[in-house]
Amino acid sequence: MPRVLVNMPSQHAGRPSGVALVAFRVMAGLIERGTVSVVLRSPWTREQLPASIRDRIAVVTVPRPRVMLLDVLRQAITVPRLCRALAIDVVLNVDPYGAAFGGRVRVSVVHDLYFRTMPGRARTREALTTDPIFRLVLGKSARIIAVSETTRHDLGRFYPSLRDRTQTVPSAAMLDPAATDPGSELPAGPYVLAVGNALYNKNFATLARAVATLARPGLGIVHVGEDPDEAIAAALGDAPVRLTRLSRIGDGRLADLYRGALCLCVPSFAEGFCLPVLEAQALGCPVVCSDRSATPEIAGAGALTFDPDDAAALAACLRRLLDEPGLRGALIARGHDNARRYDWAETARRYEALLLGALRDAAGANDAREVPHAHPAP
Repeated sequence: MPRVLVNMPSQHAGRPSGVALVAFRVMAGLIERGTVSVVLRSPWTREQLPASIRDRIAVVTVPRPRVMLLDVLRQAITVPRLCRALAIDVVLNVDPYGAAFGGRVRVSVVHDLYFRTMPGRARTREALTTDPIFRLVLGKSARIIAVSETTRHDLGRFYPSLRDRTQTVPSAAMLDPAATDPGSELPAGPYVLAVGNALYNKNFATLARAVATLARPGLGIVHVGEDPDEAIAAALGDAPVRLTRLSRIGDGRLADLYRGALCLCVPSFAEGFCLPVLEAQALGCPVVCSDRSATPEIAGAGALTFDPDDAAALAACLRRLLDEPGLRGALIARGHDNARRYDWAETARRYEALLLGALRDAAGANDAREVPHAHPAP
């Protein structure tokens, strides 16, 4: 049975980011399929891992690096050594901050290219160091997985040599549709839900300006995530809009917030995939999202879209949800249909096919290189 090293050094231990959650679901799916064995190399300890994989994989715990570029160079030495010791066949880098060498072959996942698609908003050091990391790790990968067609297109635009090696494998909704938290209370009155840390791509300030412009008494904003710069509050100013801040809440409470919201709003300038869109749709929450990047692709017909540079356009979408009878129900129905197009079992099957296909191709290439050196038959 082939051995897969799932390489995830860039993620914080015990803090389940979108990248880590996808990796855990993929590992669980691969284990269920039963064709490969899995070793996880990451800052996570076995005790911190989800129960679905905790006792079913081998675990190599490493410290999270402080400087990603230096660590990628270090991995060029340490990961091949680890692969030899553990008889690893294929390295699966869950993002490009992984190993350029090691195993018989490597497969790498790309979640976004914000440093390329939003160059004016990326930090200078990030912009300068991420490009050589991508060129090294992806250049040495036999297969590249893009999480959306948008991300695949961006990769092909900025790195044309990678086009023929890149395939799209989407994720699916994370939350259990039956999840609930009987002990939690929903905010009073109607509210627009925003999910995710307030990073430069999220554009939550436009949501705040739109709700303030709408001036509907009682309409609030619930933000689940971190906002250290108080971007939402600053954009609201003195507007009488109720802002509820939540972070690191359980799945049950988050599911309840989706169910109770007027809508999920995703005003992002750029998204590589955007799991909250599918989570909302699976839980019967209408979606209002940016018409840029991957959000309209993932949301399908189950969303109202708007220009993320135009707070008035977002306000118009929210006004429609509040005032048009039947619109909310129609969006919920179309959202359910769209969310059903995404399935973790299918995601695992496609990962498996890419991993095993890369191994077969590597074996075939090795056989072809050996043929010219064979002695002719007598």
